Amino acid sequence: MPIRTMVVDDTVIWRKILSDSISAIPELELISTASNGSIALKKISRDKPDLIFLDIHMPEMDGIELLKLLHSSYPEIAVIMISGGATVNSKETVEALQSGAIDFICKPTSTDHQQNVASLQNDLRTMLRLIEVRLNTRKIEPHKTTPTPPPSLQSTPNQGVSLTPHMITRHNETEHYQSEIPKTFSICVIGVSTGGPDALARLIPKLPVTFPLPILVVQHMPPLFTKSLAESLDRKSQLHIIEASENTVISTGNVYIAPGGKHMIVRHVNGKAVIGLNEEPPENSCRPSVDVLFRSVAANFGDSGVLAIVLTGMGCDGLNGVKTLKRKKCYCITQSEASCIVYGMPRAVDEAKLADRSLPLEEIASEMESMTRNSTFRNM
Repeated sequence: MPIRTMVVDDTVIWRKILSDSISAIPELELISTASNGSIALKKISRDKPDLIFLDIHMPEMDGIELLKLLHSSYPEIAVIMISGGATVNSKETVEALQSGAIDFICKPTSTDHQQNVASLQNDLRTMLRLIEVRLNTRKIEPHKTTPTPPPSLQSTPNQGVSLTPHMITRHNETEHYQSEIPKTFSICVIGVSTGGPDALARLIPKLPVTFPLPILVVQHMPPLFTKSLAESLDRKSQLHIIEASENTVISTGNVYIAPGGKHMIVRHVNGKAVIGLNEEPPENSCRPSVDVLFRSVAANFGDSGVLAIVLTGMGCDGLNGVKTLKRKKCYCITQSEASCIVYGMPRAVDEAKLADRSLPLEEIASEMESMTRNSTFRNM
């Protein structure tokens, strides 16, 4: 069945452009439009949309206000924000993503109606897989909150698991990973994509100022948006959140977010670990890439213990990086399926039997604290 779709925008012209774009895509069915949030709210209970395209700036009730209401009252509805054309406000867009929107599109800037329709059609077709995955996930398990069993304690017909107090040894037909669970850790890394701004806003502020490790984060986002994300998280957190820059010396108390459009790595300069940035080709169609960061951290910190977290996101970026970390000393936590916006990246790690724990998002911060209680970061 087509995805029941609503458009909420205060301008007649853009409601028409969006409506024409949606109507040309067989997988989408336009069921209604609204000119502001108040009108949309009245129509939602009647029309029961699966998907809403929501403008940010509107009279009476703006997009952010409506989004927050939808997130609490209609969590099953997927929302994609519509950002203004030539002057996209990255701070507002990040706020929307942290409030539950799954993605955003920018209004085309052409003065030609058909060109704008064609441009939006391309954007919508690109997003279709994300939309379908998000809706299917919510229809299957909309309210499940219990943690799944640690994949490291599960077994399958062709795979054995042997345990000692500090060792998990996995035997696989094609690859062999022997990862010692560290008693202490030297650094923490996080990989996240779709749904990430919301997940990070619910995770990072829970960590205390005394959290003993620096945290390096790859969030798939365009340039400019990662800076706004860092600023937003910094206002909410006890730790200091910054967009990473070249040659920054890594230190405890900081969370470093990879800038959009650049890979983030770790290297040593004069005996100290520093951030490195580059524009090497994308991996997994992503730059920054989680795999790139994880491989680099494995090379520089793998022998002294790495805490790796893989959160919500499409695709499998991070899987190969976790494989590399697991050849060293690594403890890996994945976000549980029920708490993910899109269970893609964590699923890839879970199905490869590389996760030590799979936890609901709300429990990950306490697990991070527990695992690192006796850890100390030394940048010498």
